[in-house]
Amino acid sequence: MIRVIVADDHPVVLAGVKAVLERQEDIRVVGEASNGHELVDLLKRQPCDVIITDFSMPGSDEREATASHRHGDGLPLIALLASRYTQVPVIVQTMVNNVGVLRTLQNKGVLGLADKRSAMGELVHAVRAVMQRKPFMSTSLRERFEQSERESPTETTNQPSPREMEVFRLYVSGLSVTQIAERLSRSVKTVSTQKRQAMKKLGLNHDRDMVSYAREHGII
Repeated sequence: MIRVIVADDHPVVLAGVKAVLERQEDIRVVGEASNGHELVDLLKRQPCDVIITDFSMPGSDEREATASHRHGDGLPLIALLASRYTQVPVIVQTMVNNVGVLRTLQNKGVLGLADKRSAMGELVHAVRAVMQRKPFMSTSLRERFEQSERESPTETTNQPSPREMEVFRLYVSGLSVTQIAERLSRSVKTVSTQKRQAMKKLGLNHDRDMVSYAREHGII
């Protein structure tokens, strides 16, 4: 039996993932979490074979996240999972299509990258692949990688870095620059610069443009 723990801040998504996976005779969802803090706490007491987690869970308690718990979601959460649960393969569900961020997830040890816009049935294939320690990537994300490889070096260089995109994501999720600095253990000046650089590279002039971009690209 393959034991799976699922984390997502949308109850409908949690229910859908559980329903799809448990149609398989050999897969069982043994735990659910609605944010990064719940996921980490759950993993302390519930063994599992595969972790499926959303990349962005802004529904987390940001006050707690910016205090002693810095693994709320995004790259900090993935880094923690990769370092603490090295034997448990991780599948990240996301609507982010920034190749730099996706490559960073792979470099942190994420075996599965699943596009939330794709059919949920893909998760069954993802679970079976990572259980064999084989990488899995949704077709749409693979096509995005291939597109990036065809782009000129200038176009690729002008994409925001993973650190800049993490600041961007947290800002459009509702955190202030000061809160982001505290959460990521960076200076306010550094975060402000990374926010500004992300906006410049994406051709955005105002904060309201950031929110529009984030919605259009599935970041929030």
